[in-house]
This record gives sequence, structure tokens and C-alpha cells, in this order.
Amino acid sequence: MTIRDTGAAALNALSADQAITRRNFVRLLGVGAALPVAGALLAACATDDDADVADDDAEPAAPDDDAPETDDDPAADDADVADDEEATDDDAEPEDDRYGGELSIALVGEPPTFDIHMTTATLGTHMLMHIYEPLFTWDEDFQVTPDLVDTHEVSDDGLLNTLHLRQGVPFHNGDELSSADVIASVERWSAMVGFGQELMAHVEEIREVDNHTIEFEMTEPFGTFPVLLARQNNGCAIYPQEIVETAGGDAISEFIGTGPYRFVEHEVDSHVLVERFDDYAARDDEPSGYAGRKVAYIDQIRFVPVPDEAARTAGIQAGDFDYLENVSTDQFETLEADENVVAELSEPTGNMLIIFNMERGIMSDVTMRRAVQAAANSDEMMTAAAGAGFYRLSPSHMMEETVWHSDAGADLYDMRDPDLAREYLDEAGYDGEPVRILTNTEYQDMYNTAVVLQQQLEDIDINVEPQVFDFATFLDVLGERQEWDISIMSFAFRVDPVQIPMMRCEWGGAWCSDEKNELVDRLFSEVEFEDRYEAWEQLQQLMYDEVAGVKVADSVSLIAKSTRLQDLGSVQLAPAYWNAWLSD
Repeated sequence: MTIRDTGAAALNALSADQAITRRNFVRLLGVGAALPVAGALLAACATDDDADVADDDAEPAAPDDDAPETDDDPAADDADVADDEEATDDDAEPEDDRYGGELSIALVGEPPTFDIHMTTATLGTHMLMHIYEPLFTWDEDFQVTPDLVDTHEVSDDGLLNTLHLRQGVPFHNGDELSSADVIASVERWSAMVGFGQELMAHVEEIREVDNHTIEFEMTEPFGTFPVLLARQNNGCAIYPQEIVETAGGDAISEFIGTGPYRFVEHEVDSHVLVERFDDYAARDDEPSGYAGRKVAYIDQIRFVPVPDEAARTAGIQAGDFDYLENVSTDQFETLEADENVVAELSEPTGNMLIIFNMERGIMSDVTMRRAVQAAANSDEMMTAAAGAGFYRLSPSHMMEETVWHSDAGADLYDMRDPDLAREYLDEAGYDGEPVRILTNTEYQDMYNTAVVLQQQLEDIDINVEPQVFDFATFLDVLGERQEWDISIMSFAFRVDPVQIPMMRCEWGGAWCSDEKNELVDRLFSEVEFEDRYEAWEQLQQLMYDEVAGVKVADSVSLIAKSTRLQDLGSVQLAPAYWNAWLSD
């Protein structure tokens, strides 16, 4: 199966005979009505990064080659100009005409909070990454690199991480970034977030050496130190110390960061408005992915909650919006035909996964999980979820765009073998007990995947009992691990395998074993990439052997933007609007 694409080198062209939409596919199956809705839908859904749809990710493009530069000609300093002579207009440095304008973004709903430490919602990160900044970030090759950090040193024995902060970096309230702000933010984040807790479990002491230098004394070498501090969703954003201390364990109420845009206002069900921070301290290095120099060319960015997809689509066609946070691939041909809209497909931005409740219930039996693994047909599920051609079949839980791609376990991927599945059912002594599939209807790709999986399991005589909720309830039920056996999840693009939620025993279906935990510890702690990659390949193989989940496929996102939005790069994490600009 190929992926329809308009320019990404990694993707193949869609053939003309693959025009079926996911909506038509479900109609053809005749199973769309099989899943009743068991709960009121939320008008404004938030995507959980530990259970989220594929994120739209934009890399800021490098400045134009003809961008004006500062005149460094020493002859100008030596010119003999009379004291009363005024500079003429011809001598003035030309203005950069990329500056100006208001960008309007249509989101799927209201952000659940403006506190990155407290949310994994991608629609929140979509906005907040412009206001707040982390210590480290990712370049265009998805390599971790400093952001608020100037330099990072690791001692020869790996037991001391020293961070030298960039100096002269102002917060939006005018205060300068200091070591005290970083320490307060790291300590708060690590008390709230699983990845922070993992980090602090390996930290003996944090010391403030001076106003811009911090030492992390480790209990043992910890190779993912900068990786965990580069996380975006639920990541370690740096806030002023006084704001952290005031908030404590509650959500912050003053939205002050160091980013290129500052918070202006939030009107519920109307918009969130941010504007250029004129005193922003940009890095000197060239833009690369999320790293390097960030320039806020656009005056203001207005984020508008628009839960209805039809309204979002109509809005961008009418010129009301410049970018859609989320739109299904069903809209591709409509938007592509509109001369005022640029519609294109991203490189894969996430993957679909079937997970199992391994803590209790019928799927705690590995033989039952193997039956599902054998019966699963990825093409059928993804044609319904995304549309034929809008996905990529791949056994890897880390995408080929990263250095972590692996074919470990490929022989157990996309097996499409109902006879083998029935053999596993006989071996497990399956007697018709209901198998409860948990899903939601706010994310149609997850719902449609569940619809088709239900049909595939019923075809091998499994008694399926669907459980469909609004997204918030879906997440609650998932975490409680009481009323479900199988769940459909869509995971965002991951840069490093430690970011995969299933690496944590307490997440989702509670995949936990001694061998898994030993490999996860190696993945976190090993310093050399080769050692970490070896641990990851063994982990992926174990995921297939123990059937911790069933990888379905990689999915792409439909990018819909106005023709006036320029230099917005590829989308795989979340779109960054710095370095983008608006044409007339």
C-alpha cells in the first residue's frame, strides 16, 4: 500500500485506482452502525499525547537568501559626516516585508489548560510551544539540541550533567531567565510527569552553581537526560520561579514564558490570542527543525476553537482561517481543488495501534492476544481509518524518518491469517465470552479502526461488545482498566522510543514483565546510541512476542493552509509558526 503525497521524498504517489475514502469503506462493510455511542460527545476534544492522534508538525524554514543583513562595512564607521547632516532615505536599511499580519488557526476545540506541565493535549501544545520554551529541543534530523541551554557538558564518568544557560534571555514580564527559574520548573515538572519522575529517579542532587549554571549530579550514567528535557507535550517548559512557587500543584494562572510570542487573551469558545514578543532573545544558529533562530514575523496569532470539521473546512475556503489543526483526508480533493487553499499530505505523523488490557480480563491471556494479532488486517482497518493510500504499512513502532526504525518482529506484523487465529482461540479454550473494544467517536480514525476490527474478530467467531464514549470518558475508562479488553489508540510521531507510552508499566494496558523492565532501564540509561538501539530492537521484538499491542500502520495528516501562509515546514510533531510569514 502506498501513501498519497504531494512532495515528501519518503512517500510514494497514490495510484488512480486507490480513490476510495474511509467513509465509503465503512459503508461498504455495512458495519458502521455496529458501535452505539454510549455517552455525550464533547464539543471540544483534547488529544492526549499518551493516547493521541498524529500531530501536525512544522519545521521552521530557513530565512530567504535575500533577507536583509546588518551593514557591517567598517568604512561606514569612518565616514566623515557633518554633525548636522541627516541620513537620507536611501541610506536607511530596508525593512523586511515578511513582518506583519495576523494568522488565524482553527483548532478542534478549547485547550484544556495553559500549563504544559499539566497537559498532554496536542491542541494545547500547538499554541503553548510559541509562548514557552524547553531547555533542549529537536533539529530537522530529530537530534536533540540545546534551546534555552547554551552548552551542555557531561563528565567522563557520566555522573555530572552541567547546563550553562543562555544569558540575557528575558521572560515576557521582563525578568531575565536564571538558574533558579530552571530548577523550580524542573522540580515542579518532575513531580507531575512520569518522564520527569524517571529523570529524577536518577538524580542525586541539583545544584545552582551560579545564576546561569546548574549541575545535575546523577546516581548513574543516564543517556536520555537531554531527551527527556526536550519533550514538547507535557514537557519541561521553563516558567519564572515566582509563578511556579505560586502555582504549586495547581495550574498556573500567569502565562509567562520566554518564547517568541506572548499571551494576550483567552475568550472561552471564541479565541486565544498571542502576539510577537518584541524583546525575544533568539539563538544565533541557523534554523533547523525546532532548533536554532526563531523569528516572529507574524504580528499576532489567533487560535479559534472550531469543533465541527465541516465548519473548519468551509472557514479556510472562505478565507477565515489560515491553517487547520485537524482535518480528515476525506476533504483532500475538495481542498486541493480550491485555488485559495494549499492542501498537501505530510510525511507520516503518527501510527495506529491496538492495545490490550493485560492486567485483567480475557486479554490477559497471551494466547487470546495472539489470536487477535493473527486475525488483524491492517489494510482493511486503515482504509476505513484514513482512506486508501493515506497510510504506510510498517512493522516498526518507530518511523523510518528516525534513526530508531527497526523491522524486529516483522514476521508477526499484519498476519491476516484467520485460520491461525482460530487455532489460538481453540488453544486458549475460548468459550464465547464477550471481548470489549473501547473507542471514541471524536477521533474518527480510531472509531473506524474499531468498527473494522470488530468485523474481523466476529469473522473468527469472537463475541465482540463495543464500548464507545466521548473522548474524556474514553481516557478515564482506559486508565481504570476495568471495563475494556481491547482499545484503539492513535499515537503521535515519536522522536525517541522512551517517549512511547507503553514503555511505562502503569500506562494503558499495563504491559509489564521483568524482561521488558530490564530493557527499558537500558534504553533510558545507556549512553552510546548503539547500546540504546540494541535495547530498543530487543524491546520491539518483545512487544511482538508478548503481544503488548498490535501495530496497524503509520498514518499521514492532511495539511490545509491558506495560500498566504509562507515557509511553514513539514509537519510531524506540531506546527511552529515562528519563521513563517504571511504574503499579501
